[in-house]
Amino acid sequence: MIMRLYIVALLLPLALAPAQAQGLLERADCLTVPAGHVARCGYVTLPQDYDGPSDPKVEIYFTAIQSRHSAPQPDPLVYLVGGPGSSGSQLLQTSFNKYLRAFASDRDIIVIDQRGAGLSNPPLYCREALFRLDEILQSHHADYAELMLDILRECRQRLSAKGVRFDTFHSVNIARDVVNVMLSLGYEQWNLVGVSYGSRLALTMMRDYPQYLRSVILDSVYPPQADIYLDAYYHAERALSALFAACEASAVCSARYPDFETLFYQLFHQLNQKPLVAQYQPRGNQELNIEVSGYRLYDWVFSWLYEVDSIKLIPRLVYDLQQGRTRDPVRIGLSYEASMTSLSLGMHYTVQCQEEYGSAQNRDYAGMLQAHPHLSGYLRYPVEGAATLSRLCDLWGAKARPPQANAPVTSDIPALLLSGNFDPITPAAYAEQARETLSAAFSFVWPHVGHGVLRSDRCAVRIAKAFLVDPHTEPDSSCIASTRAIDFQ
Repeated sequence: MIMRLYIVALLLPLALAPAQAQGLLERADCLTVPAGHVARCGYVTLPQDYDGPSDPKVEIYFTAIQSRHSAPQPDPLVYLVGGPGSSGSQLLQTSFNKYLRAFASDRDIIVIDQRGAGLSNPPLYCREALFRLDEILQSHHADYAELMLDILRECRQRLSAKGVRFDTFHSVNIARDVVNVMLSLGYEQWNLVGVSYGSRLALTMMRDYPQYLRSVILDSVYPPQADIYLDAYYHAERALSALFAACEASAVCSARYPDFETLFYQLFHQLNQKPLVAQYQPRGNQELNIEVSGYRLYDWVFSWLYEVDSIKLIPRLVYDLQQGRTRDPVRIGLSYEASMTSLSLGMHYTVQCQEEYGSAQNRDYAGMLQAHPHLSGYLRYPVEGAATLSRLCDLWGAKARPPQANAPVTSDIPALLLSGNFDPITPAAYAEQARETLSAAFSFVWPHVGHGVLRSDRCAVRIAKAFLVDPHTEPDSSCIASTRAIDFQ
């Protein structure tokens, strides 16, 4: 339980056009304090609707980790997580251990839970998904989207009854929340590191609040002009091609799993004709019957391409399924599926339906199918697929944000763009899209990394640290050439 304590009734006028906003700062216990560091945590109370400040409020939770340096730099690093709907506070320990610790050597680190997620209030979590997780995991692929729509409908009805103003949960307001929190904490300028959706949020801040930003690190870049729901199918195929090529280039992988690409697509079609049924018993739970279709396998591989530790297992896991061995593929695949319950699904779909679906009504799914005919059935499987996305966003009552929400961001703020070659969702092509209108940007691609470069590679951390020291000078990137290839198992 997070204990809260008013340390001061602090009303800070923040000069944010078009209207002034006020933040009420309140101390609270920290969910996580990295070992060896001192942190202060709390909430800043802000309007849920900045155009109607008398309406219900949002409480934005923050964790401010003090640098151990005797004279830290005055401009901290603000960590913006992805999703949308992930929790910065819940991911803090892992992120700090993997890379944020390196930046805390001479700067404070500020982690802010975006409105609707983490410990911020009101939370837009769909507990209905958690309560029906066994049903989700055991569903037939043809029923999955309808089941998720039913769950999300229940979630929205519950949140709506609590007075949530869904139309106020979008990147413009989230960016304004971040600025209000930082000014309430007494900072005048800061640096951003945004990962995945956090990079889109960082780009929004570069557009709307450039006066506060010294530099920006965009990791796994998600530019606002991208159509992620259509692009995902192209990018997944590109990432798979990179995986097949890497396996073929590896003496170990090519010997153990010859012609892996053919094996994968044969299994994909075979499992769609006749799915495997496996028994799986989560710890402390009843045994589940898990159906593994080709579509589900495709989903699992898509998820496994995010992280180096799982990329190296993909050929073996696919081969296991081809041989009828289900234990490891099912266990690892379901762990990714179950992780969705830690995401604030209400916040996720509220943001995405306003900023993605509404502005791209005329997606060329027909052209995509012509390019990838084997994915025709797959489009009907996910809840964000062509057959279901419009229904999801309609039940959410989403209205498209103004065109600016999907316009390229033009900025001269120093920016560092990081991409992974195996990333199936935010590839290097997205970084290049963003870079076209960023006049002071440096962009690098890691050949053996998936999604989330900083958490995956120490070379990336070294480059980012050098960039923060002097963001106007291109950092030495020679270490990228010596990064290790995927060590396939």
